[in-house]
Amino acid sequence: MIRERSLGAPLLHPLAVLSVVVLVANDHWLKHAHPGLLSGKLSDFAGVFLLPLLLHALFELSYRTVTGRLASARTAQRALVVCLALTCLVFAPPELWPPADVAYCYGLGALQWPFRQLCSMVHGETVAFVPVRATADPSDLIALSMVWLAWRIARRGPNSSIAGPQTPNIRHFRHGEQTPHLPGSE
Repeated sequence: MIRERSLGAPLLHPLAVLSVVVLVANDHWLKHAHPGLLSGKLSDFAGVFLLPLLLHALFELSYRTVTGRLASARTAQRALVVCLALTCLVFAPPELWPPADVAYCYGLGALQWPFRQLCSMVHGETVAFVPVRATADPSDLIALSMVWLAWRIARRGPNSSIAGPQTPNIRHFRHGEQTPHLPGSE
């Protein structure tokens, strides 16, 4: 029996949780303490992996809110492909085209500014808008390989059982049977 997974379930996958930890630790500590090739690539890999999962979770939540039901597997798959394509379109151009790099720096800075301002207000300060610093590097495009992993984790359908693979286990054998009894195969 395949049970319906909860909205945004791929965000709770161990690799997604690990990616959040890596992204936060890398951006707030490792890049400053140990700048270099490794710290430069870690955020790229984690971000490219997480962005389509986050976008797809937002789609699932929005779809359920608007329609009152879960998206079909086919609709969810199509939305996932759009989320993966959007991730590629957001990540690749800044690495290859200087105007896209400038737009990325100001765009991400604008997204971060309200949170920085809120934290500053708690301390009685104000903070000016500052674009993020980024270095365009075409070798960062290797991180796009994480799109495949995000697809493997978030996809739904006949080849991606939510309950996991049904492998025979010694407890599934009935007394006197030569073949295993799999749950839900009655």
